Amino acid sequence: MTEARPQEKEAFDARRFALELRNEIEQNRIKLPTLPNLSLEALLVVNDAGSSMADVARIISKDTSMAARLVRYANSPLYRGISNVTSVKAAITRIGIDAVKHAILSLAMRDVFTTAYRSIQARMEALWQHSVVVATKSALLASRFPHLNKDEAMLAGLIHDVGVIPILIKATADPLLLEDEATLDKLIRALHMSVGKFMLDHWNFDESLVEVAACHDRFDRVPPTAEVDYVDIVMVANVLAHEGSGSSHDRLDRSRIAAFQRIGEELIEQVQQAADAEPGIGNVLH
Repeated sequence: MTEARPQEKEAFDARRFALELRNEIEQNRIKLPTLPNLSLEALLVVNDAGSSMADVARIISKDTSMAARLVRYANSPLYRGISNVTSVKAAITRIGIDAVKHAILSLAMRDVFTTAYRSIQARMEALWQHSVVVATKSALLASRFPHLNKDEAMLAGLIHDVGVIPILIKATADPLLLEDEATLDKLIRALHMSVGKFMLDHWNFDESLVEVAACHDRFDRVPPTAEVDYVDIVMVANVLAHEGSGSSHDRLDRSRIAAFQRIGEELIEQVQQAADAEPGIGNVLH
């Protein structure tokens, strides 16, 4: 009598996962994180031409956490003045009403990167920490180019990998995938830019930010103009953030990446040193 063989472990079907995710995107059934209601309310007020600075301050002050973050943001090295501001209205005055929109979205992103799924909490936290580093370097890089906005660059750095989130959430339904980290990482590399583009389109983000989510890892990208743009900024910041990690990004030949040549190695080195000297910039996002 022959012994029954142990049941073989079912292999994870990566192709099926990708097709299901694509169909969910096309049919608008993908599980998307949502922006906090107060952030959406504040953005409506900011975008209303008839709103005053006091109107914006009143909305933000409804949420003590958001208010505190905005004050820290205004006191960060990006905006630091002679003395610290202590009120939301003073913070908005220092930042400038035009920059408040990007500041609100940047500060709201922490909630987007939070999950109730315990199986992916560690990955989500690591994703957020990486995004903060990229955002900090992006803001510093953009500050060296007069035609770019450092607040928009910071937001671009925060959202560049936002497409990873729905992939992780979908993976919670498949224990085989969560156990196979190599396959999950491969899927993330293949899908996160197209998913990120969909998410930011869904949220009506500016086209420049949608482009960042869609192209930040396309190292053969041909830029549309001669001017450095936000994709260049985030692409470089993302590679810098992987320094010493041993990842594929850490092994790239920077001389073959157009974004590095367009920004310039000397400027990139200066920004790396500035980021090391001002580690508190990213703290305002926590």
